[in-house]
Order: sequence, then structure tokens, then C-alpha cells
Amino acid sequence: MLIGNEITTAQLRESEVLDEIRSVLRVIANWMAIPLFLAFWIADLIYVPQYKWPFLALRLTIIPLCFLAKYESKREQSARRAQIFSALYVGLVALPINVMIAMIPDVGTGYYAGLNLVAIGGLSFIPFSMGFFLCTALAIYLPYYAIVLSRAQNLQDIWSIVLNSFFIVGAIIICFLIRFFHEQLRIREINSRLALKAEIANRDNVIRTKTEEAVRLNTLSTQFSPQVVQAIRDGRVDIEKGVRRSQICAIFVDIVGSTERVVRLDQAKVDLVLARFMDTVVTIFLKYDITIDKFQGDGILAFANDPIRYGDFIQRTCLAALEVREALNQDREFYLMNWKKEMQIRIGISSGYANVGFYGNKKFFRSYTAIGAPLPFASRLTNLAEPNQILIDSDIAQCLMAENYQVKNIGERVIKGFEGDQHFVFELIRPPETKKETNTSHCPHCADSVLYLDTNAQGIFVMKCRQCGFELADLQTTTA
Repeated sequence: MLIGNEITTAQLRESEVLDEIRSVLRVIANWMAIPLFLAFWIADLIYVPQYKWPFLALRLTIIPLCFLAKYESKREQSARRAQIFSALYVGLVALPINVMIAMIPDVGTGYYAGLNLVAIGGLSFIPFSMGFFLCTALAIYLPYYAIVLSRAQNLQDIWSIVLNSFFIVGAIIICFLIRFFHEQLRIREINSRLALKAEIANRDNVIRTKTEEAVRLNTLSTQFSPQVVQAIRDGRVDIEKGVRRSQICAIFVDIVGSTERVVRLDQAKVDLVLARFMDTVVTIFLKYDITIDKFQGDGILAFANDPIRYGDFIQRTCLAALEVREALNQDREFYLMNWKKEMQIRIGISSGYANVGFYGNKKFFRSYTAIGAPLPFASRLTNLAEPNQILIDSDIAQCLMAENYQVKNIGERVIKGFEGDQHFVFELIRPPETKKETNTSHCPHCADSVLYLDTNAQGIFVMKCRQCGFELADLQTTTA
């Protein structure tokens, strides 16, 4: 991360240096160099009138130089090349002044002050690196010292050069300090902008993450009950750990004769009936914490005991099947009016082990699903069932008979895809007359929530609502 920030800072600084060089050269070439050079010709008329025309010619060289600077500054795409050109430009601006100093016989001439003006204009405002700063200073003053030192003949001349050097050194120091503080401000501004950019990027990442999480939870709400979704949101259940081996109870609900109804009825009626049917089944399944696996035409495939596991998952699945059948029967008038016949279903239920988790590609489609024998077996049982019949496998039948559920052995059947094994199929008729309170108790505050077995803060087993946290012990205490 640090290396990435350093690269970003360097790239941003290079871009800003290039932009600033262009801006400075544009100002110098347009508004400073030409007016100042021509204005100082007035000083030439006063101090060295004998050189007025040669000096004017020298000063007019600034005009093509400025046009060249404007043109070249637009072409440069590299900060380093822009600095090279700027150093050359400043040296060429200082060259006519050095030529004038060479033409004046006085070693202590005050024309060196013109070099100081060039230095202040170039070294202070153009964002040179330290190397280019020193090279540009040498380009300005080295010709001056070569000229005056070669002409010095006595102590007075040396003293004049030393005195002028005092002001030259002062000008360079001022330029350096201006450059130093300017560079510090630039670095602070760049760091502030990078920090702001990082903050914005982090905020965007947080927003994107929260949005993806919200979309994911919204998608999961079509598969899981509200209490399971809340447990996922709170971090109490992690369904992102990958595919795992789980014992599940699969259930498949299918409508009898749906193809014939779809052909005969108006499409609007079909859509209305199927929406009502799906809403009834899914609501009941989610009430019992049964995970919706997928919709297969007009059928619904689901499974219990994942992602939240509980000991009575088989009983819950069977109770849900019985409640679905009863709910559709209670809605008989609606279906007679719109389906033009009674809504009849077939249900198959099978238990066993399956691989459960997210399958698919995050970019395109991911679904929390189960892959294993119980799901196709439940579908095959549905194909064997009569209208409004609930068929279960032998393992489920043994579990239910131990708890006084009424089941009926309908004999051995050949299950397509599971040939070679003996399969005794049973019909689930009704639940026990007195159901265990621990299995089917409902929360008095949340109509759609079934209580489940859990432990309280003291480690005591209680029946608890996943949606509001209500404990059955609270009701017993209150009643007492």
C-alpha cells in the first residue's frame, strides 16, 4: 500500500510540475519578459547611450524566444523535458544581459542586477528540481563571472565583484527559500488531495460493500426466513464458508394438472393463481425455517436444517407439508373461482446428506443450494404421489412413527434413478393428536415465527423466537 501511494504521489507531482511549468512560461512569455526587457531599454538610453542600438537589438531577441517558449511549453509531455527546456530558456534570457555586461568596460557595472531579476523570475516560479535549480543558476551567472574575473585588473575591481556577489548570493538564497516553501506547500497539497482521494475511494468502497451486502441480503430473503436473514446480518450465521456436508430434509411441492390448466385458462388467471400458490407455500416454508432451493416450473423445491440446524428438522418439514395442504384447502373458493377446479398438489419428502452452500459464479449467478440424493428422491416421490398425497421415505417414516404421527405404508416402489435398492414408501396422513410443545409452539408476538430450542444466558434450555428473542419461559413465569 505504501509503495502504491508513493507511486501515486510521484505521478501526481510530475503532472502538477508539468502544468505549473506551462503556466509560468505562459505568464513570463506573455506579460513579463518582453515588457520588462523593452522597458529597461530606457535605462540603456540613460546609462550607456553609446550602446543604445546594439542593446536594443539584444533586447529584441526576447521576442522570438518568448514565442518559442509558448510553443514548446504546449508540446512537452514530460516534467523532466519541460525542466530542461525551462533551464535553457532562462539561460537564453540571461544571455543578452551577459553580452551587454561584456560590452561595458566597467567591471563593477550594475547591469548584473538584470541577472538577479532573471534569476528571481526563473528560479522562484518555475518548479525546478534541485539539480535543475543549480544548473539554471550556473547558466545565469557563470558567463557573468567568466567575463568580470577575466577583466579584473586591480583590488578595486575585485572588491566590486565581491560586492556584486553579495547581492547575487542573496538573490539565489531568496530564490531557494521561495522554491523550498513552495515545494513544501505543493507536497502538503498533494498529500491532502491524495488523502481526500483515498477517503472518497474508501467511502465508495464502503457504499459499494454495503450496497452489495444489502442486495445479497435482499436476495437471501427470498430463500431464508426473516429470522435467518437477521441472524446472517448480525453475523450469528455465516453462509460464506463454502460448501459443507449437511444432513437435510428435502421437500418438493408440485401442482397436479397445471399444464392442462395453463392451456385452458386466461394467462392473467394463471398468473394470479400461481402467485397465490407460491406465496402460500413459501410463507409457510419460511415460517418453519425451511430454505427455498429453487422453483421448478410450478413446483417448489426446498430443504430444512441449513443454514440453521435444529434437532426436529424432519418434523418441521412434515408439519410444513401438512400446513401447506391445509392452507390450500382453506383457500378452496379462490381456486374454484380462478383455477376453475380445486387446487391439488403432490408432495414428496426425503432426508439424507447433501452438499450445501453457494454454487455458481459471483459475476453472473450464485445460488445457495443443496446437491445430493435427498432432493431428486423427493422429486421422484412427488411423481409417485396421488393428488393431495404426501409421500415420505422410510427413514422419515420411522422418525415420525416414534412420535405418533399417522403414516401409512404403501409398499415397495421402484424409484427412477435409484434402481437396484429397496425403497419402501410411506404416506404422511396427519400429525399426532397432541403435538410436542417444543416442536410447534408459536411466538405470541410474531405470528409467523415458530419457537425453537435454545439455551438462555444461564444455560437453561428454553423455547425461543428467532425474530424477537421471546422465550417461552417468560410466558410461563408471567402466567404463574
